[in-house]
Amino acid sequence: MKRILYIFTLLFLFLQMCRCSKCFDGASNRNDTKNAFNFFVISDWGWNGSPDQRKVADQMAITARYINLRFIVTCGDNFQLNGVTSVHDSLWFINYKNVYWQKSLHVDWYPVLGNHDYIGNTQAEIDYSRICRRWKMENYYYTFARRINDSVSARFIFLDTPPLVDAYYLDTATYPDIEKLDSAKEIQWLKETLSRSTEQWKLVFGHHPIFSASPYHGNTKEMIEKVKPLLEKFGAQIYFCGHDHDLQHLKEKNGKVDYLVTGTGGNCRRDSTDEQSIYSNSVLAFSFVSFKADGISVAFINTSGQEIYRFTRKIK
Repeated sequence: MKRILYIFTLLFLFLQMCRCSKCFDGASNRNDTKNAFNFFVISDWGWNGSPDQRKVADQMAITARYINLRFIVTCGDNFQLNGVTSVHDSLWFINYKNVYWQKSLHVDWYPVLGNHDYIGNTQAEIDYSRICRRWKMENYYYTFARRINDSVSARFIFLDTPPLVDAYYLDTATYPDIEKLDSAKEIQWLKETLSRSTEQWKLVFGHHPIFSASPYHGNTKEMIEKVKPLLEKFGAQIYFCGHDHDLQHLKEKNGKVDYLVTGTGGNCRRDSTDEQSIYSNSVLAFSFVSFKADGISVAFINTSGQEIYRFTRKIK
């Protein structure tokens, strides 16, 4: 009996390793991902430890074991349906620490705020950085640069998009912090940050889409008017967001910016396509971003560890 149990245990471990390697090989396109600069992006993930949220978290942890994961970016709605009340809110455990508990996910997390985070105490999400070592939200919007290798660097820019959207100012009872922020100041900061950047890569993260084919939210008029021109003028290559609970890759005809929606960190809604759509799907997943010497790849990884979509962009 012990011999049979031992054989079954070995078989189980072998199947788990196969499942993990499929995720690793697919996302890396069978290249040496461990030597690349890798990070994850998730959005709309804060569903209070729901089964779907945990499925995504568990696969993130499996994938992270087989790569050199530098950090995780969240594109907002870190808490659904309401944001936290304080740094001591029980949601920090229910929604974050008890879900993303695996050692492989104990890397730095760089969040931005979503509209549901604004139904709560937004300053508490910033202040939590002083309590939790891996939560690295230094301000409402912020930036840093990282070296990819000896000759290539990347600028990472994190936006606070709810104050840029007019509709939230019509309901300040629901979004009490919305009037505290100066949206014009943020846009000026974005302009200066992009214009001063000397890095070869400029990646921008926010909650609201610039372009989205989703029938639920879709394009964000204010983002098109205020943010899109700056991305184009100063050479940003990719804009990551959530808000719509689907997966999308969009690009304007003859456009220079790739737009990625990665909003299925814990919930899915029906997807759709339009004239700018390159890819669209509605399935629980996260984004696996990998820098190499000559370019960048972005893969959508589902909860089975399968790479369901991947695109690459070469450095110029």
